[in-house]
Amino acid sequence: MKALTLKLDEKQFSKYFKAFGDLSRLRIIGLLAAKDMTVNEIVAQVDLTQSTVSRHLGVLREAEVVVDRREGQQVVYSLNKGTVENCCDSFCCCLDVKDEKPAKSKKKR
Repeated sequence: MKALTLKLDEKQFSKYFKAFGDLSRLRIIGLLAAKDMTVNEIVAQVDLTQSTVSRHLGVLREAEVVVDRREGQQVVYSLNKGTVENCCDSFCCCLDVKDEKPAKSKKKR
């Protein structure tokens, strides 16, 4: 077994798993993967209140999964694709599974 060099520490992994560990946050991530959005645009796409969406965005910002920028009176959120890629790459490296093809399961007849 080869030695692993992680790009992230355990504390950062914990933040990522908290961010990715909620279905509503995963839905928000999916929306932001397609395009940058304001809180109100996200609320219109999900069945959540504005305060709940804002709370979820706070968790995603804390984990650096999303970033925000001000455009006039609006705050626009976007997916931090570099951070998400780094998380996925580091986690796959940690498990030593990157670029491996899943084993085919034999179906019982």
